Amino acid sequence: MQFGVYIHFPYCLSKCPYCDFASRAETVIPQRRYTEAVLRELDARAAQFPGREAVSIYFGGGTPSLWDPPQLGRVLREIRSLWPVRPDAEVTLEANPGTTDEARFAAFRALGVNRLSIGVQSFAPAQLVALGRKHSGGDAVRAFQTARAAGFGNVSLDLIHGVERQTKDLAASDTAAAVALGPEHVSCYALTLTGLAEEVPMAKALRRGELVLPDDESVSDMGDAVRAELAKGRYTRYEISNYARDGREAVHNSLYWRGGEYAAAGCGACGFLREGRGGVRFANDRSPERDASSERVSPEEHLRERIFTGLRLAEGIDFAALERDLDLPVRDRYAEVIARIAGQGLGSFDGARLHLNDRGLDLHSEVSLRFF
Repeated sequence: MQFGVYIHFPYCLSKCPYCDFASRAETVIPQRRYTEAVLRELDARAAQFPGREAVSIYFGGGTPSLWDPPQLGRVLREIRSLWPVRPDAEVTLEANPGTTDEARFAAFRALGVNRLSIGVQSFAPAQLVALGRKHSGGDAVRAFQTARAAGFGNVSLDLIHGVERQTKDLAASDTAAAVALGPEHVSCYALTLTGLAEEVPMAKALRRGELVLPDDESVSDMGDAVRAELAKGRYTRYEISNYARDGREAVHNSLYWRGGEYAAAGCGACGFLREGRGGVRFANDRSPERDASSERVSPEEHLRERIFTGLRLAEGIDFAALERDLDLPVRDRYAEVIARIAGQGLGSFDGARLHLNDRGLDLHSEVSLRFF
């Protein structure tokens, strides 16, 4: 079973109105204090995950590119002292345009960060304003070019569609601009304001009628246009919202979707430890000043999670392997559900592996709920 380490950095220059991640805007970031809290937590987590080898390390946020490189370096050294880290491990840092320069990127690269995930969201001025983003399209291009100049050969760009006044053509244009830069990976998300961890300002505006978003059919058309542009650039859809060139799929996120283990530190961070057919989930409070909690994950809960996350992947779920891992007759239990999914043209099943096609992936939540 694969193992990764997630570190959350909650600080940003400003809070985006659609963001429900554990983040806060601060003019002065407590760099050393937060680093030392993360180091203490990592030391405690190591005892819970003994003997693991890390295949990935992920710095998410927030805006972890605001973390001073010497402080982030302390965290990386601590991780490497607590666990063996595979020589080719993926080490990802999230960054926002306008929060870095070449010297800063180069410093992260020298510390061992080998993958950047840049939160572009859009290159269009009107869409950036609608999303409350502070950077420009030019800033986004410069951030990518700066990453390349600093030696990063593995860069991912994030895009959002379904924004106020956005059209199918505008979504396609945004995607074409990303493809033209030639990143190794692109994440394309439809704007979501329901089922969030907190009611964000944009969701409140929508509820009050102050904000009008494109309808579901229009957003679906945007998704089709986005996929068409990515196909032109030779990007393969390997997960609902993620596309990569050959061999550049995100190792860390794939670990989540395949039911792997992960230690986590930092406010709002979640980790997962397998125990038998179930496990333990660790969750830190979203505030840096508060404590962590944990909960048992029963075998049935773990099975549901494995099905839900596994069907996010274009490769689907190998039910034969899942049965061996969990010692459960999964195919017999869900034979009718699997047959119905395949019969309705939402995916295919070869007797061992069920994978959804593009239509099935677009309806992932609805399809997955059939198992529950």
